Amino acid sequence: MRPLNLQEAAQFLRMSKSSLYQRKDIPRYRRPGSRALLFDQDELEMWLKTGRVECESVAAPAVSPSQSALHSNIDPISVPNISASDALDIRNAGVYHRNPLYR
Repeated sequence: MRPLNLQEAAQFLRMSKSSLYQRKDIPRYRRPGSRALLFDQDELEMWLKTGRVECESVAAPAVSPSQSALHSNIDPISVPNISASDALDIRNAGVYHRNPLYR
């Protein structure tokens, strides 16, 4: 267990210091009464070995041909027809502002 300060952890991970501040999934510690961040080198190595988690919305799941055939018989959800006048009337809506003079 070797504690690293922010600069050393940034060099170890090859990341910028601002990225280390923003990323909450990176294991970190603070001494009581201090604002300085400390990182454990062993935990950072384990974090690197586990890999970074990608967002599920970016990676599209692969669909096999058998699954696509199953889903081809499903009807899409029908949406009722809504006229443009019924959808949203923003002409008379006031703009929210903290000061009532500007509402």
